[in-house]
Amino acid sequence: MAAGSVVLSRRWCSVGDDLAALAAEAYVYGFALVADVREIIRFTREGLGQVPPATFNTFSHARSLAGPDARFVSINNDTVYSMAQLDLGPGPVLLRVPDTAGRYYVLQFVDAWSDNFAYVGRRASGTGAGSFLLVPPGWHGDKPPGVTEVIEFPTRVGSIVGRWACDGPDDLPAVKILQDGLALEPVSPAGAPEGVPSPAAVPDELAFFEQVRTWMQAFPPSADDRAYQQRFAPLGLLDPASPYDPVPS
Repeated sequence: MAAGSVVLSRRWCSVGDDLAALAAEAYVYGFALVADVREIIRFTREGLGQVPPATFNTFSHARSLAGPDARFVSINNDTVYSMAQLDLGPGPVLLRVPDTAGRYYVLQFVDAWSDNFAYVGRRASGTGAGSFLLVPPGWHGDKPPGVTEVIEFPTRVGSIVGRWACDGPDDLPAVKILQDGLALEPVSPAGAPEGVPSPAAVPDELAFFEQVRTWMQAFPPSADDRAYQQRFAPLGLLDPASPYDPVPS
């Protein structure tokens, strides 16, 4: 933190060793959340690698194999990617997957804290056609007829990272047909996705902590972590409104 200071309770206070250590711990703790939510935002605006941008609750697909200019984690070029950012605030969404006739594929589900919490694909659910009901945290309701499985998201927003096995450029047309067989459909008419709340405007050196504060409230973690988060109250991370005022002149 710049100048060895942090804003607490709407005033600037000197940071002691204990508070500085707590801020460092909060940084490590909150990094996965901030990094993941930033990527969710970036995907809806810019896309990721060869996958074009798409709005929430819509799949987007890479249509070519990765090359040396690809920029996406540890990329490989024997699979083709399909991705979607989910916002289940308006209600459950139905995921439909096609019959891949034995072809390997996987849909990896990632919550806002970057935890993998479910998989659909050859190893997890087989390669037949299926329908999966994606529901927000704490959802209670009946599984619609024909639904293979209900998948509860730990956080209101999350990501689906899909990979399709592809045996070279000549196999791309067959993969494209399967990609186009993926669908996300709202179960009932609902409002527009809420998306990701914008953190308050604060000094640059406190922007990360304001992002942690804002997104911890919007996307609470597991119950165990909620109890653990209480230790960060002296940093203002549990305040309902931003406590990070500009540095007084």
